[in-house]
Amino acid sequence: MIDSAVLLPEQGSHSSTSPQPAKDGVEELDQVAGNTEDEIGDLIQSVKEDEMMFSEQSLLADFGPMIQYICLNPKVFKVRHIINYCQRAVNLPQNQVLRTSAALSLSKMMCVSMKFCESNLLLLLRMLETSRDPNIRSNIVIALGDIAVCFSTLIDENSDRLYKGLSDSDLIVKKDSLMVLTHLILNGMVKIKGQLGEMAKCVEDEDRRVSDLAKLFFKELSTKDNAIYNNVQDGM
Repeated sequence: MIDSAVLLPEQGSHSSTSPQPAKDGVEELDQVAGNTEDEIGDLIQSVKEDEMMFSEQSLLADFGPMIQYICLNPKVFKVRHIINYCQRAVNLPQNQVLRTSAALSLSKMMCVSMKFCESNLLLLLRMLETSRDPNIRSNIVIALGDIAVCFSTLIDENSDRLYKGLSDSDLIVKKDSLMVLTHLILNGMVKIKGQLGEMAKCVEDEDRRVSDLAKLFFKELSTKDNAIYNNVQDGM
């Protein structure tokens, strides 16, 4: 009889070699999948940058110039003239719906393409500074927070414009500015560049919501390494 032990492989003889091909196959598959995902991501980015806002077949490309014109010419759309029942011209209040919608649409389009964002950022910031409608100013502040998520470098270079909202005469604009700055700073999307004193002033604000939010900001900021110590002297 043949000893059965001869027919049996040594214990553990294949344990170190047999899993290796499977492991190598998984790694190769991961590399292929990773390359495919990168290619898909590059394709999507290319479509967003070059086609969605600038292609001749794009609807956004058609609406873009119209929205830019409305935002660039607020006086043209400031007053509507209608004829009442007595056939007299009557001046109605500002066409806030159209102008507010245009500002919102412009900011949303700016989140699509960095090229479109760069060409319209100064327009949006100018509207933030000059618009007399607090709703428009508040919407722009919030929109700048969204734009910062997409293109943080563009907002970081113009972050001083956001700090001006902390001294806005309208309470809602002030609160929204503080909330957006709190989110951007604590998440590292914008850097503190000597404006921390403006945030500190909000701690003593008359409105409790603004004051509490400012205190929460500094509490969270204190957990980051020397963040307050390195910036508060320049900001005050």
